[in-house]
Amino acid sequence: MTLTAKPTALDESRNLRIENSRIAVKYILPFPLAWLCLAVYVDAPLMTIAALISVVGFLAANLLHHFEWHLTARIAWLGATNVAVGLGTFVVPPESYLSFILVAMPIGALVTLCPKQDRFWFFLMMCLPVGLWFLGWATDYALLGDFEVSPETAKRIMAPVSAVTLFGALMFVVAYSVNLADLNAGRLREARLLAEQSSEAKSILMRSVSHEMLTPLHAISGFAEFLNADAKAGRDVSKAQLEDYSRQIMSASNALRLIIENIFDFANWSSEGASAETTQVPVRACLDPVVGRFSETMANKDLIFENRIDPDLKAMANGVWLGAICKQLLDNAIKFSRTGGRISVDAYTRHGAWIEIVFKDTGPGFPEGASKAAFDAFERLGHETGATSGVGVGLPLAQNFATAMGGKIVIDEDVPRGAQVRVILPLASAE
Repeated sequence: MTLTAKPTALDESRNLRIENSRIAVKYILPFPLAWLCLAVYVDAPLMTIAALISVVGFLAANLLHHFEWHLTARIAWLGATNVAVGLGTFVVPPESYLSFILVAMPIGALVTLCPKQDRFWFFLMMCLPVGLWFLGWATDYALLGDFEVSPETAKRIMAPVSAVTLFGALMFVVAYSVNLADLNAGRLREARLLAEQSSEAKSILMRSVSHEMLTPLHAISGFAEFLNADAKAGRDVSKAQLEDYSRQIMSASNALRLIIENIFDFANWSSEGASAETTQVPVRACLDPVVGRFSETMANKDLIFENRIDPDLKAMANGVWLGAICKQLLDNAIKFSRTGGRISVDAYTRHGAWIEIVFKDTGPGFPEGASKAAFDAFERLGHETGATSGVGVGLPLAQNFATAMGGKIVIDEDVPRGAQVRVILPLASAE
């Protein structure tokens, strides 16, 4: 399960309206072209200018959409069409029923402009055709004086064209409604699927946590009970025994803390996703605090640790995230390395553009074919019932951090012994 930020419902709605506008400028263009031909045919100069304004608006909108200027494109064809139809209503008789098209124009704004993101233009394009209609009604459509065509021509030729234009606009609205219904249905299906996945993930998490958290808790409470029993009985506790008990309690508490940190980090990422700016970060400076945190644990297992990273080597990364990746990978290397083993960390530049941070250990390594499954959430790769603690979110979380910084994590399966994991990140450019 790879976790990425998903588009919001508002983004989906905006994208749908942009797509509607893209379709509209191609689907509706024949209608103003037809009006242009009709105006030329009936010898109506102002009507010809009005139709030409609309045609230019649609052609400009098509070009603007091509260059991703979506808001300007929608304003261009909606505004041009409103001006064209408004002008047409004042130069042809009411018998053409051209004013009815103004009634449909607010629907164009509704299906192509987002009320929340394009608020000003949305309300302007909703009110403009209504205002033009009332202006025509109040002036009896005689604002510009005499009409260019006779009432008979308007009724016999222009009225049917107005009806076809209006019906075409309504069909476009019907298509939008169908698309919107499909989008909402898709959202409901996705929400139900996410709910089911979330429920299953919680079940898996609870099963893992119930086992992995109880183990260190039992250790902590058990050794604390030993100390409490000795104290109640008045027995002296030797220095060696006290050190052993405290070491066991500290080891168990550290293991428990790591589990809780991983769960919180994973839960935060799962619910919110994340993004962060990257800067030039010294890789070793991110690793050193992590090494210091695990130094006692490595000493208790007699592990030999080698940090061979050049202090001047820098990556383009987020320092906190890179530190979290190092924590996850070093923790895994320590947990799976046998007593007396060896862990090393190297870093190399590749092709002058990338940096590879290589974690190696002498543990049992990854099972064959596990290079992909290892990054699935809650996947333990056969260690579910073993003595090694963990809930299986470390590697998926580290991969998400790396991906968000423009890199990735790769598990090498062809190493002869142990495990080798490479963190690949963009290399910081030389200053």
